[in-house]
Amino acid sequence: MEKIKVLYIDDEITNLSAFKASFRRTFDVYIASSADGGIELLKENPIEVVIADQRMPGKTGVDFFESILKINPNPIRILLTGFSDIEAVVDAINKGQVYRYVTKPWNVFELKLTIEDAYQLYLLKEQNNKLNLKYKKVFTESTDPILLFDIKGRIIDYNNATLLLINDKKATLNFATFNSLLKDKSDAEHIINVIQEKGEIKDYECKILAKDNQVKDCLISGNVIANNYGEIISYQAIIKDITERTKLNQLVLKKIIETQEQERERIARDLHDGIGQNLAGIKMHLASLKSNYDNNKDIADEFNKIPKMLQDAINDLRRICFNTLPLVLQEYGLIKAIEALQANMFNSVIAVKFNYGKNFPMITKPLEISIFRIIQEFINNSIKHSSATTIDIDIDKKEGYIILNLKDNGVGFNINDIEIFKGYGLRNIKNRIASFKGDLIINSVINKGTEYHISFPNH
Repeated sequence: MEKIKVLYIDDEITNLSAFKASFRRTFDVYIASSADGGIELLKENPIEVVIADQRMPGKTGVDFFESILKINPNPIRILLTGFSDIEAVVDAINKGQVYRYVTKPWNVFELKLTIEDAYQLYLLKEQNNKLNLKYKKVFTESTDPILLFDIKGRIIDYNNATLLLINDKKATLNFATFNSLLKDKSDAEHIINVIQEKGEIKDYECKILAKDNQVKDCLISGNVIANNYGEIISYQAIIKDITERTKLNQLVLKKIIETQEQERERIARDLHDGIGQNLAGIKMHLASLKSNYDNNKDIADEFNKIPKMLQDAINDLRRICFNTLPLVLQEYGLIKAIEALQANMFNSVIAVKFNYGKNFPMITKPLEISIFRIIQEFINNSIKHSSATTIDIDIDKKEGYIILNLKDNGVGFNINDIEIFKGYGLRNIKNRIASFKGDLIINSVINKGTEYHISFPNH
């Protein structure tokens, strides 16, 4: 085990000799008779603990400690002083960053313990310095943007990757606040609240306002930075740009949905053109046969039941075909399909009201299908869960976006209930919206109803 390297400075030779004699077996001892001599030894040797007498000619112990802060700030400093030098002690603490002072004459046992305690502090400082260097290396070289911001949300530091993503003008970013970087300002408040409550947040998905007015899809992970007393002094946020990944996911979702709809269309046409036509033909033949058996009452009664059963089967088949893929949507477009859906709900317990802009534009068939499916899903959810009596459907174009508002007057729900957001119905709606880069805002009030505000870019 290596010995602790201790430098002792004193202008009195007898004190130097006494120190070396007392500690040479315990520590690796270096001695100097002046402050300048001590500086030379510090330059040449990895000293860990420095002890200096306050009263030395030319340069006092406090002056010496103050002068070595820039040269070598790592060694732990101990001041030797008399009882009358209280001002020197204060100066040593303020100017020389002294760890402890020892009064003369020193006690061998007490000074040994003081040196050993100082060395433990030295090790902690060294470990802390290494961690800081490691963090600075990661901070500087990371390809992910890293931000440090204070408890008031003001940005206090950032790495080069942040400039590449957010702003290439340092002066602008220096005066920014964390919430100014996020498209939705409520995201910043949520992130800080979670970090304060739990100490960290992982992979929170949000949108960042990047340079050149771009909006980037990002994941933010953050944590608190505390001092030695556990007090929060700042926060750290690491940003991952997932814009390209999001685009790829949108393409995958769109392809999945398109494949599903193609299969739905095939099944719907097969049902309509195959089984549906056969059922209609059987009904016609039975009607013809019935006229030949009117004189036989028993047979006539049986024939009277069969057409109704067939008509019920045909109605069910038409309903299945419409739900699977309404042909009116394929042939006449979204508005007519919603009107047909509204008409089919005529005898339902829920009244559907539909409004659309007079100049509603032509949109792509895949988007029409997704909007129609979202409306169907909303209606089904309202029937199953909300006890609603009315549903309002409003669709229009505004400032380059297709705006869809869906509202019911049902029982509503708590939007913080995570189980609701795990349901397949809402998950399907979210996937369809995401596949077209759309946004969804949900508002729900207990006993007052639920509203979906959905917007799709229409460029």
